[in-house]
Amino acid sequence: MRILYISIVCTLLYASTAMAGPGTYYNTIDTTKSCSSLKTALAHLLTQNSVVISYGSVDNYYNQTDLKPAESGGGEVIVDRYSSENPSGLDYCTFRYSTSFCAGTTATTQCVCYNKEHVFPKSWFGGTDVYPMYSDIHFIWPSDNVVNLQKLNYSLGYVQTANFTSNNGTKVGSSNTSLNGGFSATKVFEPIDSFKGDFARAYLYVITRYEDSLSSWTTRSNASNAIDGNKYPGLKSWILQLCVKWHKLDLPSQFERNRNDAVQAIQGNRNPYIDYPHWVEKIFGPNGVSSSCVASAVRYNRSTLEFSLYPNPVSNGLLNLKTSAILTEDAVIEVADISGRILISQKVQAMDVPSVNISALSNGMYFLNLIYKDNNNVSSFIKE
Repeated sequence: MRILYISIVCTLLYASTAMAGPGTYYNTIDTTKSCSSLKTALAHLLTQNSVVISYGSVDNYYNQTDLKPAESGGGEVIVDRYSSENPSGLDYCTFRYSTSFCAGTTATTQCVCYNKEHVFPKSWFGGTDVYPMYSDIHFIWPSDNVVNLQKLNYSLGYVQTANFTSNNGTKVGSSNTSLNGGFSATKVFEPIDSFKGDFARAYLYVITRYEDSLSSWTTRSNASNAIDGNKYPGLKSWILQLCVKWHKLDLPSQFERNRNDAVQAIQGNRNPYIDYPHWVEKIFGPNGVSSSCVASAVRYNRSTLEFSLYPNPVSNGLLNLKTSAILTEDAVIEVADISGRILISQKVQAMDVPSVNISALSNGMYFLNLIYKDNNNVSSFIKE
């Protein structure tokens, strides 16, 4: 996901949230597992200590989860990935929290008001008042009202012929069967390229968090087009491969990572595919072929020493680590690719400020393993 920010504001925001992230949230996860066993372990973790909020209160939290600096007029605006956001220029709408909330209004043109939209269609899990999924903020996002009404409960997919196109290029229309793994439908929903990964990760979160409920969802509405009725993998092959493809094409942004932190503060759990993008193929297989899983030998988050990486994404030169405490003993930095191959390994002297030169790496997603006092902690970064 790519969102256009004002650089000086971003710097200030980064300074105040530098140590945010998963921290020790995944410490109980045995990351030597893969495929269905890792997915189930994550499902149990996402369920533990999670708080169920009311659906009516979801939009009251958007000032914590979905604001960004306004590009004109000062203040902050709602991030609307369905219509307003324009990654390559000025946004199309200026939605202010909470005065631009629809609150019962039905708009006939875009940019009038926003409401809250279930990325993963609510009719697929039973509709209104089916908790906890009905109020799970991880996949309830602000949306232009007009686009929300056009999206309805259509599945993600590539559009062949659009019946509707939003301000930023989001489409609703007939399924492109050649790009959608043979799936044919009169209507699918296609976000723009900059947000395809965001929507895919929301789907993958749902089928992980609620894997114990999936078997009862296939008879509801048109859910059987996408849901396979099994705990693993959870989605039919065509849309699972689509989600993995979109995830890899559009890796998590800083906005998504910040939103993940904010949602955890509200409801107590996280989207693991935003925190550790390489877990997508470790669980669902390379390119979403669930019969072929990627196993990594690296364990994650076993150390109490937390750290953040900056700049992230990084272009060239040094990737810096900001640690929660001074290194009083020597440490080791390892950089690995998505399959777990160690590409860089270097020693860090005690009392030094850790950093690593990533200039030789190709563009893509990597994870950095900081080994310290016989324990380790891992964070992902993007080279662009």
